[in-house]
Amino acid sequence: MTMQEDENLTEVFKALSHPLRQDIICILAERQELGFTALQKELNQSSTRNKPVQVGTIYHHIGLLSNLVHQNEVSKSWTLSPRGWFAFNLMKSSQDRKEFLAHGDLGKSSLFSVILRILAPPELFFFAKKSVSLFIGWQILFFLFYAFLTAQADLVLIFVFYLNLNPEKDILISLASIVLSWGIFTGLVLILSKQFLHKSIFTPENVITTAIFLGIALLPLGVFPLLLLVNLFELDQPIIPLVLLIALQLWVILLAARGVSVQFFIRMERAGIISLISIYIMVLFGLILGY
Repeated sequence: MTMQEDENLTEVFKALSHPLRQDIICILAERQELGFTALQKELNQSSTRNKPVQVGTIYHHIGLLSNLVHQNEVSKSWTLSPRGWFAFNLMKSSQDRKEFLAHGDLGKSSLFSVILRILAPPELFFFAKKSVSLFIGWQILFFLFYAFLTAQADLVLIFVFYLNLNPEKDILISLASIVLSWGIFTGLVLILSKQFLHKSIFTPENVITTAIFLGIALLPLGVFPLLLLVNLFELDQPIIPLVLLIALQLWVILLAARGVSVQFFIRMERAGIISLISIYIMVLFGLILGY
């Protein structure tokens, strides 16, 4: 860490050392932009103090947040600066981490959390995060085997749809379609993560690890061509393969959510939103293109 980075981090921790300043940052993060009167009202509603927060007190603390909040010169309303968003995300990540460690990623034990742990075990992703180079090799082998299965079934994977577009059983065509779908999925998750978390996402470490996690999340889709090859169902009876494919897509959503949760250390509820939106943007692409 450089001296400048150390000074910036010290400034952020100093700003977060008072509960009223924490309240100001959280309120501006939730409401995006507020005038002074509205900010004072929000502070008095959210504050646990016995008496209202005075105007002078608010101005004093805003002054100490000079690099974390800024005022629009025209509307005179207050918003968070990029460093303010960093401070908010630091607080949120700390809260998520405490809740995650204290209560698990769903807050309390339930039948759903047990099922989720079976279908998307967090240990798998923590292990992958510590063994990136190992999982890169496994990812390559999986995609090659996945491409072989889809090619033998005369299929290609487009987004999260299977199409009969490979009658010559060309493995390279199937592999290219899988890699393309994987790349689009990874890009969508990273873009949405940046929007939800308000922090720098596109670092080499984040991109590589997230891509590996989402490669793991695509594993269930390999079940579809495998069952087709063993003649468990026929595509001329569309209801069975359609139901199966939807179930496999839901499994992909759970695995992707778990990966996002482990990668950015956020609760599964927030990670699930990112995963769900990403998948159904891909579904929408497929519907628009007639798949």
